[in-house]
Amino acid sequence: MKYNQETRKSISRRPVSVFVLIAACLVCILATALIVRTIMYNRVGGRQNYDQVRNYLEIVNTIRDNYVNDFDESKINSTVGKAIVDSLGDKWSYYMSPEEYDLYKLSNENEYEGVGITIYRASENEDYQITSVIAGSPAEEAGLEVGMILEKVDGEPVKDLTPTELREKILSKLNSSVLLTVSQNGKSQSISVDCKKNYQNPVSYEMKENNVGYIRIENFNAGSAEEAQKAVQSLINVGATSLVFDVRDNPGGLVSELTKLLDYLLPEGDIFVSIDRDGKETVTTSDNMCTQIPMVILVNENTYSAAEYFAAALREYSWGTVVGSKTTGKAESQITIPLSDGSAIHISSQKYLTPQRVDLAAQGGITPDVVVANKETDTQNASAGEQESESGSGNTTQENSGTSQNDSTGTTGDAAETEDGTGSATSGENIDLQLLRAIEIARNAAA
Repeated sequence: MKYNQETRKSISRRPVSVFVLIAACLVCILATALIVRTIMYNRVGGRQNYDQVRNYLEIVNTIRDNYVNDFDESKINSTVGKAIVDSLGDKWSYYMSPEEYDLYKLSNENEYEGVGITIYRASENEDYQITSVIAGSPAEEAGLEVGMILEKVDGEPVKDLTPTELREKILSKLNSSVLLTVSQNGKSQSISVDCKKNYQNPVSYEMKENNVGYIRIENFNAGSAEEAQKAVQSLINVGATSLVFDVRDNPGGLVSELTKLLDYLLPEGDIFVSIDRDGKETVTTSDNMCTQIPMVILVNENTYSAAEYFAAALREYSWGTVVGSKTTGKAESQITIPLSDGSAIHISSQKYLTPQRVDLAAQGGITPDVVVANKETDTQNASAGEQESESGSGNTTQENSGTSQNDSTGTTGDAAETEDGTGSATSGENIDLQLLRAIEIARNAAA
C-alpha cells in the first residue's frame, strides 16, 4: 500500500515538471531574442538606424523579387553609399567604391598602375588622343608621345570603348606588357609597353635665368616634402639666390607632408592649427631651423587645401610673396575610414586655421600680393570631352586635407598684357605670364 501511494505522488509531480521546463525554454527563447535584437541595434547604432537598414533591405529585396531586367547589386550599394555622404552637402566629403578606394591609396603614395599616359577624345565618335605622357614612365621609355592617336590595344580597336573600358583593358595586363597601336602623321605602329605599378615624383625643379630656382609641386601626397627639400637644397647648392614655388593646380595632400615642408622652410612658431568637432585646438609648431632665401609662391584658382595653406603660411611669416590668381578657399581636413566591403568614406573631421588664425574658407581664398591672370587658350580639357587618366591615378586626386575631381594640367596663356600692362607677345603664343612675373619678383627680391 505504501508503494502505491509513493507511485501516485511521483506521477502527480510530472505535469508540474514539464510545465516548468516549457516555461524555462520560453524564457530562454525570449531572452535570446532580446539579446540578439539588442546586439543588432547596437551594431547599427540604435533602433532608428536598425529601422533604416531594414527599410534598405526591403527595397533591395523588392528589386530582387520583382525587377524584370538584370542588374548589378554592387552598383546599388555604391549608389546608396554615395547618396548618403552627398546628402551632407560637403563637397570635400565623399564615398569611394572598393575600386575607387584602391586608386585613392595609390594616389596618396604618388603611385599609379598602368603605362603612364592620359588619353582624351572630344566625343564618342572621335579618336582617342594621348594628351600627356608621365616623365620616366614606361610609356615615355617606349617612345609614346603627346599627340599620338591610340587605335588598338592588343590588336583590338578601341574607338568603341568608353574611357573606363579602355583603361580597364590596359590594366588587365598589369605586371606584363601591352601592345598599343598608335598613329602619328598618318603612319601606324605597334609598340610594346610595360604595364606596372610606378612611382611618380610630385616635385620637379630647374634653375631659371638670373639664378632663380623654380620648384613645381604637383601635390602634397607621400614623399612630396622630402622631394621638395631635396630640390631646395640642390638649387641653393648650384647658386640659386631666390626660389619660386609653383603650386598652381595643386589639389593638396597630406597634412603631415605640408607641415614637414613648412617646418623645413619657416622659423620657430606655429605652422598648422586644427580644431576638432568639440572645438579643441591642436597646434603644430616649427623649430628654429629655417631656410632663409627670397621666395615667391605661384597660385591659381585650382590651388587649394594643403597647397593653399602652404602659400598662406609663407606669406603670414613674411617669408614669401604670393603671385597669380585668387585661390579656392578651404578650411577643413578629412580622414578616410575603410568599410568592411573594401569601400571607404572620406569625410571632413576637422577645421583648420592659418598660423595667424585665419579661416581661408570664410575669407574666400587667398588674394595674391601680385594678381596676374593667365588667359586660357588651351581647350584640350573642355568639359564636353571624355578624358581618362590611364596611369591609374584616375581623374580623382584624393588627399587628407581635401579632395577634388581635378585634372591637374598647367595653366598657360595667350599673352597680350602682363599684370602691369607692359608685356607683349605674338598672338597665339602660350606665354605663362604668371611664371614670368614670379621670376621677375624673385630676381628683384634677391638683388
